Amino acid sequence: MTSSLQTPSRVALRHIPFFAPAFLAILLAMLAEAMGFSYLALLAVEKVGMAPLELGLFLSLSSVSGILAMTIFGHLHDRRPGTWPLLLSLVAKAVGFGVCAVVTDTWILFLNAAVLFGIGSASFALLFAMAKGALDGSDPKTVSSGMAALRLGNSLSWAVGPALGAAAVAWWGLDAVYLGAAALAVLALAIVLIRRIPVAPAAMRQPITREVLFSTAPVVVALTAFHTAMFTGGTAMSIVVARQLGSLTDVGLIFSLCAGLEVAVMAIFVLRPATGLDRRLLLLGFAIFAAYHGLLAIWPSLPGFYLGQGLRAVAIAIISVIGMAYLQDLLPGRAGMAAALFGSSASAAGLLSGLGTGLWAQSFGYPSLFSACAVLSLVGAAALCLKR
Repeated sequence: MTSSLQTPSRVALRHIPFFAPAFLAILLAMLAEAMGFSYLALLAVEKVGMAPLELGLFLSLSSVSGILAMTIFGHLHDRRPGTWPLLLSLVAKAVGFGVCAVVTDTWILFLNAAVLFGIGSASFALLFAMAKGALDGSDPKTVSSGMAALRLGNSLSWAVGPALGAAAVAWWGLDAVYLGAAALAVLALAIVLIRRIPVAPAAMRQPITREVLFSTAPVVVALTAFHTAMFTGGTAMSIVVARQLGSLTDVGLIFSLCAGLEVAVMAIFVLRPATGLDRRLLLLGFAIFAAYHGLLAIWPSLPGFYLGQGLRAVAIAIISVIGMAYLQDLLPGRAGMAAALFGSSASAAGLLSGLGTGLWAQSFGYPSLFSACAVLSLVGAAALCLKR
């Protein structure tokens, strides 16, 4: 019975004309971000010569502008769907990364982060929102399978992007990273121009009432806690492994192992789309994430880090796929705002993690961050339980 329901979804995805271009556009656009943003701190310090305070302000400005841009563009998409905001965002992404390759003035890079990086980051929310609107005419399992496949493309880009950046740095230098990122953004722009994703007409939007805010706020808090734990735990893992337990090679292998397993778990959601179990699956994801960080807090060893990547990958895949779908279900007709809230939770978490990791580690040490991340995961689960 189950297989007979799943097969039509897989066949439908292969035969939806816009789906392959949408998947490729998301893959390329996010690949550009994965390459460029992975080396942003190195660019600011090594090439431009920013002081630590300037670096912190520069990275924070990029996160804040991203939150503002995603919120504004997501709202615009829901009010009057169209292609031009996505085209503008991809142009801004390409130009922004191109500026990083040729400019060494601090004030120009700050302006770049405040304007172009912010507008460019909105492409994440807009691509997912447009694809969701176009998929909504299909059956629920096709929609679930399609959104999971797009999330897989996003994760795949972040698994491959830093490695491409490392190869570019090794062969041609830091400027090549940003020229490559700009070229990837241009390719994504070309795909959107040539093979346009159909723009669904504005649907009946969920009014933003007090009840809706009370309903979505716990989910946004939970996702922010998840992303903060993910970023903070990743930073702590790289430092603890490189300095105390292993080498830089181990760090790369551990991250690659998690990324590969994460993509494999997401592929399961594509082949067997989940519907009707969103909250329970989300709670399971948060519980697994808490267990992973608890394992490292109790057993901070190299075998523990390698073995724990299975838990980390499963948790990230579940929360990433189901989290966005859950927000979309809470905000019918507001796919742009739902994707913007999901993306903004990651941007806010990046800001919180950047500010809090150093302060916590200075007071209690880097290994103690795993206990803090386990608590953050439990806080996320508790927030979901508070949702009415």
